Amino acid sequence: MARKQTSRIITIGGIVVIMTLVAFMVFLQVEASRNNGYKRAFEQIVIDTNALTQQYQAEEGRWLAKKYDNSTMIAVIDQYIPRYQGLVDRAEALDTPERYTAAHGYLVSAIDSEKKSNEHFRNYLVTGDQEEYDESSYMLSKSLADSANADAAIVAAG
Repeated sequence: MARKQTSRIITIGGIVVIMTLVAFMVFLQVEASRNNGYKRAFEQIVIDTNALTQQYQAEEGRWLAKKYDNSTMIAVIDQYIPRYQGLVDRAEALDTPERYTAAHGYLVSAIDSEKKSNEHFRNYLVTGDQEEYDESSYMLSKSLADSANADAAIVAAG
């Protein structure tokens, strides 16, 4: 009787160990899938932001070439601000795994700083206030630094 009970305990213990291992493996697969999904969404936002930036810079190039006057450029900026905000909103809505928290913060900040740069540039065009232009330049530099930091942080997180 004792031998049968010992055998039963060993069998149940073995089953518990196997189930624990299977559960752990499933957890690892789910976590890997979540990380991959996050990285894909992160990369898509980066791609979309780069495309929007290129489009905006082309518009700004027209202003620099005197093809646009200030009021036209102000109207252009007014069209782009909501598009940048949409990218900020998409980035903020990501379900961010803990290992990507730093990269996520830099991504949101980079996009938001670029949007703020454009807002300050708009204010400069309206008022001619050099401080607005300087703040626009500062925010653009901050955006570029945050973008580089986001890239480094996503690579470091794996």
